Amino acid sequence: MQIKSLKLVNFRNNKHSELSFADGVNIIYGENAAGKTNILEGIFYFAAGKSFRSCKDRELISFGEEGAAAELSFKDRVKETRLGVKLYKNRRREFFRNGNGVTKLSEYLGAFRAVIFTPDHLNLIKGQPENRRRFIDMAICQSYPRYVSYLNEYNKIIIQKNALLKQEGDIGYKRDMLGIYNEKLSSAAAAISFNRRRFLKQLEECAALQQEEISGGRESLKLKYNGCFEDEPETAEETRQAMLAYLNGKAETEILRGISLFGTHKDDFTIYLNGKNGRFFASQGQQRSAVLALKLAEGEMSRKITGEYPVFLFDDILSELDESRREIILRKTVGRQVIITACEKEYFSTLNTQNRIRVEKGMCIAEKAEGEENNALGKE
Repeated sequence: MQIKSLKLVNFRNNKHSELSFADGVNIIYGENAAGKTNILEGIFYFAAGKSFRSCKDRELISFGEEGAAAELSFKDRVKETRLGVKLYKNRRREFFRNGNGVTKLSEYLGAFRAVIFTPDHLNLIKGQPENRRRFIDMAICQSYPRYVSYLNEYNKIIIQKNALLKQEGDIGYKRDMLGIYNEKLSSAAAAISFNRRRFLKQLEECAALQQEEISGGRESLKLKYNGCFEDEPETAEETRQAMLAYLNGKAETEILRGISLFGTHKDDFTIYLNGKNGRFFASQGQQRSAVLALKLAEGEMSRKITGEYPVFLFDDILSELDESRREIILRKTVGRQVIITACEKEYFSTLNTQNRIRVEKGMCIAEKAEGEENNALGKE
């Protein structure tokens, strides 16, 4: 898979840019806050249907503007495709595929796939459970687009259930309504749990191989899903039944506390290195190697499922890794399209890059590999 071009209009601090990308390594560089990450954010939006940052769509619109737009042109092993999105402050976004409107996000996702690696991911092991849920959910959505509908349905019901639990009034009525909500919730929850466990098991196989190679055979990696129950039933229907019984069994506690305390929105997974919980027993170097293994494994998973590698997006990550890990990540992405952001030129001075883009205050300037300016692609 290869990106050919990207257009951004009123997207973050980028007023208007049209960028071209080459196969192999592409470099985007400039000072902090110049807008480098915003370009990767615009690219990844087409892979996940949302930003990789924790933000709302309206926050992507340039200050003082009523809307923003982005368009991505890419090719896979079969054809070229053009995806577009229009964002508005006061109404729903619009998606386009080859110029035609798309009404369902599940029909949009999966066409373009990308792996994003940011400095925030280096805290994946020690960070909050929501970070790990976000990591695995974004990966699954790209390979199994229908999964996003399960997440949306689940989140919608959780909001309704929490509103019920916060109400004052007849406890009997609340119990009856809670049973109805749990019945609806169990189907979406079972689908999420079943898909997460299946994906994590496959990811573990790929990540274990990556970790073994990165560590020179000194470290093993295992992943364990921490869900509502220890042993996952064999089928999705058995999972739904078990989930319903579990949620109903926690109803009184949730009524007492006035909030949804149990369900897949609380699930997590643990990363083990050499049999020990990496959160407590791994050194910083080991943790970074494990996260690197997970991100590389995410790319391998995408290839196994779809038949080709995704685009790799590295947001200022080379400056966060030591030389040996930088060498690993660059060596393992040879032959794939990679887009790297960096502040300083020395981090890519030895790379055989086909395309370099300098960013200054949201304006993008394409350069030849030798550093000679070619033409301005962005304008304020």
